[in-house]
Amino acid sequence: MQRRLSAVLCALLFATPASAWDADGHRAVTSLAIEGISPQGPTWLKDKSVARRVADQSTVPDRWRGVKISQLQHANNPDHYFDVEDLAAYDLDLRRIASLRLEFVKQLLEIRVAKGWKLPPKPINPARDPDKTQEWPGFLPFAIVEQYGKVQSAFKVIRVLEAMKDPARAHQLEQAKADATVHLGILAHYVGDAAQPLHTTKHHHGWVGDNPKGYTTDRGFHSYIDGGILRHHRIDAETVRSACQFNRLVDGADPWNDVLAHLERSHAQVEPFYELKRTGDLEKETGKKAVEARLADGATMLAALVEAAWKAAEPGNKDIADFKRYD
Repeated sequence: MQRRLSAVLCALLFATPASAWDADGHRAVTSLAIEGISPQGPTWLKDKSVARRVADQSTVPDRWRGVKISQLQHANNPDHYFDVEDLAAYDLDLRRIASLRLEFVKQLLEIRVAKGWKLPPKPINPARDPDKTQEWPGFLPFAIVEQYGKVQSAFKVIRVLEAMKDPARAHQLEQAKADATVHLGILAHYVGDAAQPLHTTKHHHGWVGDNPKGYTTDRGFHSYIDGGILRHHRIDAETVRSACQFNRLVDGADPWNDVLAHLERSHAQVEPFYELKRTGDLEKETGKKAVEARLADGATMLAALVEAAWKAAEPGNKDIADFKRYD
């Protein structure tokens, strides 16, 4: 029975991509970000009921993974990560990738053709690639900016309706706010994913390849960072709050470079996290602070994106006129 259980657990581990942070971690990032929104942002999000709904919505992209429809898994799973080291084979770095999802795919394919590759540059085990996605580094930065656009669009509808002050459209305003909470929760998830260092690296489930420093190769390391270490240190929104400094600004018209910077900050912590595990300091106060800093960075980045989207969604007279015309 023990052997059978172990086999089942291994099969699940290899077949299912890990999430970033457990549900409690994603909710903490989201709720802290909403707390950090300034009076110039969408303060209606601070209503306790609304904030709780958005925080719960931040777990939804991981719930999608429970539905084994091939098209959903193929599209959704790579949005949760970006293996920065995979770019080296293409002579690229994070700052030189195309900023549009399909242009990025084309960019990689063109490089493959120029180099005369018949296969992707990294070996792929079909048994561990049921979603047919391993040949790509992942699409996390694209998912963040694409979702940011949906949040901005939802905010614009709200701001247009608020400017119109038409009682007959009260139901539309109510629905627009509900729509915004959905899109915002999904954005929160991906921003939280990017704050977890193991979602930015090929070393996502233990160290792979050359390992002169003897870092752990345990595939369970990822899930331990997602939730086990949070439970060990009893990390939650209360403990992370003091580490949050809501002073970050992003370009509301084009947050691409700001999102890349978010990934860079996280990726810089990959090896430090492995070192903390190697030395045993991950379970000590040093490790607690390191994990809290990552969650705080996710919350700070999310708050900045929300405020930028709200500001960018400020409607002009033409926006209001067009809304009336087409609605």
